[in-house]
Amino acid sequence: MSDIISIATIILAGITQASLQLGLGGLILLYHNSLGKHRRKKTRYLAKNYIIGSCAMTFLMVCTISFLIGNFFDGALAPEWLTVCAGIFAACGGIMCLFYYRSGKRTTELWLPKTFTRFIQKKARQTNDNVEAFSLGLLSSFAEMPFSIAIYFVVANCILHMSGMLQIVAAVSYAIFTAIPLVILKLHVKNGRSAVEAQKWRVQNKAFSRIFSGGAFMILAMFVVAYWVM
Repeated sequence: MSDIISIATIILAGITQASLQLGLGGLILLYHNSLGKHRRKKTRYLAKNYIIGSCAMTFLMVCTISFLIGNFFDGALAPEWLTVCAGIFAACGGIMCLFYYRSGKRTTELWLPKTFTRFIQKKARQTNDNVEAFSLGLLSSFAEMPFSIAIYFVVANCILHMSGMLQIVAAVSYAIFTAIPLVILKLHVKNGRSAVEAQKWRVQNKAFSRIFSGGAFMILAMFVVAYWVM
């Protein structure tokens, strides 16, 4: 498989993972709770470390799964496994379009276990230093695993089809790419706007978010079948 197909798959996978909302919601919670009790400069550092933590988890997962594929799947996923991944993407696309958010017009609460949701909210309220913000970024990225685990397998498989330093560049680039919505929010707040405005936008456009994310999963499923299975 050519590097161009691998890179195209990684970009599409990055767009799909970036459309997930848990990491963005966690950063908004961090801003909401931090700006009321810290100086703006400290809040910026907390947000930066949250984003670094999210990228670190993504990079770690891609590297870990690349190692697993390289040692337990003979260096590449068989078409059967890629078909399973495509099926998971299609299922996730349907879930995104229909059930991603809890019911209610004024909320963007996700269908997560209540205890886990409360834990993330509690951690966001208690985050006072850079290490805690980094850990919260790790946790938020890890919590998206039910939707992102199959994406990691496909991305890792693409990376293993590349050569030399291009593998490291692709893994780092992918981790950064998935954090683009977080960076946009950080710039949004840095330019004088509030996290509340960002949350209002999310509420008003959550139907678009559902369709966009669901469509991205569906397109990724078709792309994997067309270029990696058939």
